[in-house]
Amino acid sequence: MIDRRALITATPALLAGPALAKDTVVRGSKAYSESAMVMSVTPDGLSALTLRFCRFPVEGQTWLWCHVLHEGRFYAFTTHDLPCSPDRLAGAQLAEYRAAPAHAELVRVRRADKLPAVRLAADLMFHESRAAPHGPGDTPGKFTAQFLAVSPLGTQVLEGREEIYGWCSAEVEIGGRRFVHEGLAKFHEQRQEAARFQAPFCYSFLAGDSMNCTALLHAKGASGGWQIDGIETALVDMTLDAPGADRRVSWKMKDKPALGGRAEALVRYEIPIYDRRWNGSFVKGTCDGRPIVGAMNDWVVEPDIYAAAVARASQS
Repeated sequence: MIDRRALITATPALLAGPALAKDTVVRGSKAYSESAMVMSVTPDGLSALTLRFCRFPVEGQTWLWCHVLHEGRFYAFTTHDLPCSPDRLAGAQLAEYRAAPAHAELVRVRRADKLPAVRLAADLMFHESRAAPHGPGDTPGKFTAQFLAVSPLGTQVLEGREEIYGWCSAEVEIGGRRFVHEGLAKFHEQRQEAARFQAPFCYSFLAGDSMNCTALLHAKGASGGWQIDGIETALVDMTLDAPGADRRVSWKMKDKPALGGRAEALVRYEIPIYDRRWNGSFVKGTCDGRPIVGAMNDWVVEPDIYAAAVARASQS
C-alpha cells in the first residue's frame, strides 16, 4: 500500500500547477521523443480510462496522463515534469514506461512476430475535475489492467506510430467506488523527431462491434482508416464539426463511399500544455448507422483545420 502523504510530499514537481509547469523546455524541440498509451471505453459508455506516457530522453522530461470516467464522474491526473532517463524504450523488446516518484506504469512486451502484450497500472491522487491542473488532487484512485491485442491498423496514421486495437480489462477503485472495466481499447506507441503540439489536429479512436477506426485530421488532410467486418479501408480525408458536445463526421474512404456519423461527448475535459489547453473527450455515437464509442481529442491552434476540411470537400 502506497503512503499517500509521502507521495504528495515526495517532490515539488508533482505539486506544480500550470504556472509552475516546466513543459516549455521541450516546446518546439525536434529531439527524439516517444509515447505509449492505452485508451479504452466500455461499449455502453459508462466507464472509460486512459494511461499515457510521453518521454523526452534528451531533455530528461516525462509527461504522464491518466484519466478515469465512471457513471458520469470524471477523474484526472496529469503532470509534465517527471524525470526521464536517456535510454529509448519504443524499439526494445521489453519497454517499461515508468517515471518515479509517480506510481504508474505501462509495460509492453514484444514476442517475435506476435502482437505485443501490454499491462498497465496506476495508484495516484486524482482531481475530480474536467479542467484539472497538473499535479496530485484530493481523490485517491488506482487500477490494474491488461490490454489484449486483437488487430493492428495497417494504414499509417503517422510515420513511426503503431496503432493496435483490442480489449482492456481493469479493476478500478476510485472516488470510494470499485468497479470492473471491460472495454474496447487501443494501444499506440510512437517515435518521432519532430516538435510535439505545434500544429493543429483532431485525433480520434472509435470502435464498435467488428468496427475500429483511427483518424487524424490535420491542416492538409487526414490519415488513418476504418476496419469494418474484417476489411480495412484507408481514410482519404474527413470533415467534422469543431470541438463541441455533438459533432457530425464524414469519413472519405479510398475506393468506397464516404461514411457518415456523429460523435456525442460522454465527457469533455482539458489538459494544460505549454500556455494553452488540449481538448479531450470520450464519445459515443454512430458510424454508418452502427453504434460506436471511443475518444476524440483536439489541439486547436491556427490554421482552422475544420474549415479547411469543409473547403476541400466542397471542391472535390
